[in-house]
Amino acid sequence: MTREELLERLQSIEWDDIEFKEAGWAVPRDALSSVSAFANTAGGYLVFGVKEANRTFTVTGVIDADKVQNDFLGQVRDRNKVSIFLPINGTLHTLEEGTVIVFHIPEAGRNEKPVYIDGNPKKAYIRRGGRDDTCTPDELMRFMRDAAADRFDAEPLDLDITRCFDQATVRWYRERFTASNPGKDGADDDTAFLRRWGFLVERSGSLRPTRAAILVLGADEYVRQVLPRMSVDLQLYRYTSEEYSPSIRWADRLMVEENLIKSWQAVVDFYFRHSERPFSVDAATLRRDDDPPDYISFREAAINLLIHQDFGDTTRVPVIRFFRGQTDFFNPGDAFASREQLLDPGDKEVRNPSIVNAFRRIGLSDQGGTGVGAIFESWRTLGFVPPVIDNNKAEKSFRLRLCKEKLISEAQMLAQANLGVSLSQHEAAVFAYLTRKGQIDLADIKGLTGLGSAAARELAHRLAVQVVLEEADNAPKQFVLAEHLRARFGQGEAETPSENQQVTVTDPDQGTTEQVPEQVGQPAVEHVQTLVQLTDTQWQVVSHADVPRSLAELMEHTGYSQRPYFKAQHVEPLLTGGILRMTVPDKPRSSKQRYVLTEAGIKLRAWHADQQATKQRTNTHEND
Repeated sequence: MTREELLERLQSIEWDDIEFKEAGWAVPRDALSSVSAFANTAGGYLVFGVKEANRTFTVTGVIDADKVQNDFLGQVRDRNKVSIFLPINGTLHTLEEGTVIVFHIPEAGRNEKPVYIDGNPKKAYIRRGGRDDTCTPDELMRFMRDAAADRFDAEPLDLDITRCFDQATVRWYRERFTASNPGKDGADDDTAFLRRWGFLVERSGSLRPTRAAILVLGADEYVRQVLPRMSVDLQLYRYTSEEYSPSIRWADRLMVEENLIKSWQAVVDFYFRHSERPFSVDAATLRRDDDPPDYISFREAAINLLIHQDFGDTTRVPVIRFFRGQTDFFNPGDAFASREQLLDPGDKEVRNPSIVNAFRRIGLSDQGGTGVGAIFESWRTLGFVPPVIDNNKAEKSFRLRLCKEKLISEAQMLAQANLGVSLSQHEAAVFAYLTRKGQIDLADIKGLTGLGSAAARELAHRLAVQVVLEEADNAPKQFVLAEHLRARFGQGEAETPSENQQVTVTDPDQGTTEQVPEQVGQPAVEHVQTLVQLTDTQWQVVSHADVPRSLAELMEHTGYSQRPYFKAQHVEPLLTGGILRMTVPDKPRSSKQRYVLTEAGIKLRAWHADQQATKQRTNTHEND
């Protein structure tokens, strides 16, 4: 952590990635609790020499910084004090008020958790907000299952192999396996097949099914023995996600307690029953015949939920909630990779490798590791805002949200036109996201564009050179909208009343009231009028100005007769907004003056045509 980052955080609050302690003369007694909490969660910073009182932080300084630092590092490297070795080093910052020591505590690896102190596993902590909480027994068990060398889903079970399998599921699985892997079956009977592919293992001279075998292919009663809870809970609501509360009753619900193959069939049937557009599924493959992008994203997300859940957690149930315009997925069990790593290509370390491999062999999951890349790619194809991931290390849960909201709205297209620089498709997506959210990180850029880490960093650098964004003060991988653009576009899409206000103007020719945006900037910031929505008349102008047009031609096309009003209220905003340009800019009143679309205006016109076509197709489907 740099000096500037430290000063910025001192003006903020303690949260899940930073803890302040006074530590004037000695290492605080609870410092190792914070070490355990950060290591078991997602890492963070432990800062000595800062006192907290009434949610305000005051630098008091460490009196003997070298001694305190050495004492602390000695404690964290003592295996009797901390259960594993953590590569921790301190950074000293000399401030006017005194010396502050900053220690970065890294997240421990999967097989190293839970990190505990004083040789007592019951003294393991996790970080929740600004607190270090003692792990509950259930939380300890989750850590231990994930850390085991012998994976939980590979454990042999003492069950009768002649009765524990669902024969219809095994038959379907073998047929699908043969179709996906020509020439690889070769087994005469089910037992030989199941043994060859790891569903049956030999123990003490007998064949035993693995936990994965029962979960994937097991008969119902045996599945319920191994997993005494639902495999998935499907809930449909007639509301938006913002209107949801536990007290609101679902419109339809399906609680599934079957093996994972049958569970997937149940998910597909539920999705089919409530799909906006009917589709068919191949009974032999459990896949759609056409695989459109929205279904690919749902399929990958749903299969990931089924195969990556923590099957040892019997207190929490995977849930898929269908809302109007949004689908939410909740899974007990976090992903071992970070949010940014999940978007990188290639296989990832997974919780249930035997189950993942079983699904991979029959081609149900297009991605062998996590499928997150396929989810984002398909959603990006549809032009929606990126899926939202919450990989909660403290709660050990994974949430994914698919929202059917277009990333590039009319306001964003107009903002790009007003920006004054030409943006590529990827750059435009990042800019649109910034105008919505106010900040962005590398994982967001990767999700928006499909680029790798290096290319995402290069894109951020290009936008910084164009003075579209800048690096955030307190995070090296976080970016914010450039300062000179914040007054113009705010920290969201026309969300700040003090920055984007609507002035009502009455149109005397048409007898309608239009909303004309007026930009109100901060003191010492230039007042810039920013379009956020075109009037119907302005859309007519845009559609007609694909070639140079005179003002008279534009007025005739739109049905206007009052030249000053038409020019002031409809043409001038398009000129200042970068949508139109004059063919004779040096002589605005020239008799030869014509108006034509700029490059940004051409893009806006094409975007509008695409939106209209999409709307027409949707209306057609609804009427069929």
